[in-house]
Amino acid sequence: MSSQSIDAAIVGGGIAGLWALNVLRKQGYNAVLFESNQLGSDQTLASQGMIHGGLKYALSGVVNGASEAIADMPRRWRACLAGTTGTTSQTDSSPPSEVNIDLHGLKLLSDQYYMFAAGQTLGRLTTFFASRALRGRIRKVTKDNWPAAFSGFDGTVYELNDFVVDTPALLARLANNYPTCVLQHQLTSQNLKQTDQGYIIQLSDTTVHAQHLISCAGNGSAALLDTLGIADIVVQQRPLKQVVVKPKHNLAMYAHCLTRITGNEPRMTITTHQVDDQSVWYLGGQLATAGVDRSDAEQIEHARKELEICLPWLDWQDAEVDVLYVNRAEPKQDSGLKPDQAYVARRGSFIQCFPTKLTLAPD
Repeated sequence: MSSQSIDAAIVGGGIAGLWALNVLRKQGYNAVLFESNQLGSDQTLASQGMIHGGLKYALSGVVNGASEAIADMPRRWRACLAGTTGTTSQTDSSPPSEVNIDLHGLKLLSDQYYMFAAGQTLGRLTTFFASRALRGRIRKVTKDNWPAAFSGFDGTVYELNDFVVDTPALLARLANNYPTCVLQHQLTSQNLKQTDQGYIIQLSDTTVHAQHLISCAGNGSAALLDTLGIADIVVQQRPLKQVVVKPKHNLAMYAHCLTRITGNEPRMTITTHQVDDQSVWYLGGQLATAGVDRSDAEQIEHARKELEICLPWLDWQDAEVDVLYVNRAEPKQDSGLKPDQAYVARRGSFIQCFPTKLTLAPD
């Protein structure tokens, strides 16, 4: 049986683990990633692919910690998409403050993202969106520049700096950069042992000695923390019940619906993906957040009503509607709400990572 020594073993092949693998390998570390299932199969592929700057978190009409913590992320991602891979640091001895991964040529589902509201229903948000505080982050779009899916809409459309990535293509790109370093293997208490020098991972024909273990395992993090006896890093879960729609009109939309919103979250968040030349709409936002308290049948019925209210100019009569469960794993917050920032915690040679949302992966 062979033996191999590495700097870091990464657990979890979603966006966090694959991004960490690329950063470490780029900086010269010998890192290997372990994933027990399909890459991104738990949370990343279930995300809507939005790379956003947090404006949807400021719908109370004021910028806040959640919206500002994420404001720079579209620029960070666009630098990667442009192939700008340099690092920036304060001094030669300090760690880089920004490490970009070359994503030049990566497919985007949409280079723009929109907010819209029917009639005059935005109220004071109209003034907020035009304020100096948001200059450069949002702009009103004239009707002749609206996307095709808004043909027949009567209201206001805004364009954001945000965009939408094709998550399967993103994961494939990150994995293909270092294909021999991505292994399908589930780490358990039977094949993972901690030692004074790091960790021993037993494969079928190889013993791997890793100086560091980095958990990017999402919903698998709690079990790994338990296996290692780390009790002071606690995982919380926030479920969503998204809605999947196959409309007969076969149009595409990437937008937040703000028509008569009653809270600080978009009434509906829409992204479109193509499956066998069929447009498939994924609906998130308040619809998905509150949907966890509804049965599947109730959620489907509610979604149909929301589509008729939010997008009445489109035909929904014969659309196929289903639900999609997403269980988001994050560091526990006293409030139980979502964290505002990406999370990293070190315990000796163990590091726990949560991006908390797709757009924060570079952080």
